[in-house]
Amino acid sequence: MKIIGRARRVRIRPWSLIALVVALAGCRAPDPLLSFLDNESSLSFTHPPRWSVGFAEQNGLRYRYLTAPKVENDAEALSVTLNAPVKADSADLAAQPYLTGATDVVRAPGAPGANEWSFRDSSGMSSRLRIKSAAGGLFFGAWARGSEAAMKHYSGRLDVVFASLSVETPADWPEELFGGMAVRVPPGWSQGSRLKNATNAMMQFKSLPLAVEKGADTIHGFITLSKEPVPAPGNLDALRRMLKDRGSDTVVVLEHRPWKPSGGAGEADGDADYLRSGTTLTATRSRRWITVKNHVGLIFACEARADAFDRLEPWCERMAGTVRLE
Repeated sequence: MKIIGRARRVRIRPWSLIALVVALAGCRAPDPLLSFLDNESSLSFTHPPRWSVGFAEQNGLRYRYLTAPKVENDAEALSVTLNAPVKADSADLAAQPYLTGATDVVRAPGAPGANEWSFRDSSGMSSRLRIKSAAGGLFFGAWARGSEAAMKHYSGRLDVVFASLSVETPADWPEELFGGMAVRVPPGWSQGSRLKNATNAMMQFKSLPLAVEKGADTIHGFITLSKEPVPAPGNLDALRRMLKDRGSDTVVVLEHRPWKPSGGAGEADGDADYLRSGTTLTATRSRRWITVKNHVGLIFACEARADAFDRLEPWCERMAGTVRLE
């Protein structure tokens, strides 16, 4: 039996389309936060993806800064200058260089271990200063300045940047133990695969977001620590040959330097190599540290897309100093 019916016309009103667009916009996922570690100062922070990280030097002082997208008709974008750790007797003394010549200074309540001021700097620009204490009588922080409109627009994002400020001390990171290996890993990094048998072991980790590509898709770094028996005579040269024979034709060594393992990682000096792999369209960069102890090779490797590797490398350099065989 054939059933025949008439299609019903649905009239869509303009206001319903507007409501749908607004509803979909409200369901949009928040922008991810990107992580950054300054190699010189060991100061780390997170920031929104559209904010750029820069580097400058003034009067012999080198520093990092963030720049936010301009708001409305601002001639100057809101910026955040990162204050590297310095010795000081108090937070007030550490803040003094930024408050000299300032007006409308108001000390605001800050998070535990932190002090914050709002003021107008010597040029009349609205400013916020956050100073935090660290071990050894050190103080660090960040100074944000911008138009009143920008400071209001980015108030919540500045709160996030200020709250994320930290001085990274690898000795304080959580230690991961597996298969007779150990490494300290930055807080917030994800644990990946773990495999082991009687002679071999491997554990992996994923970094916090380093960059974004399309939309809110994040780019991460990947870290692998592994151990395996080294063929006779069981030394560093034998490990080098083993890795070379196993390597792909698309892997190129860009830099080679000696590495002095610490903390019982190896019984002799090791290698630290900088590698390129993949094609021009899918290029990756990696750092690999290797050493040998009691005929067992220890391999620590960090890898990320070429356009994000510079952000991963400072973390890897610090992690490499904590790897060891138990």
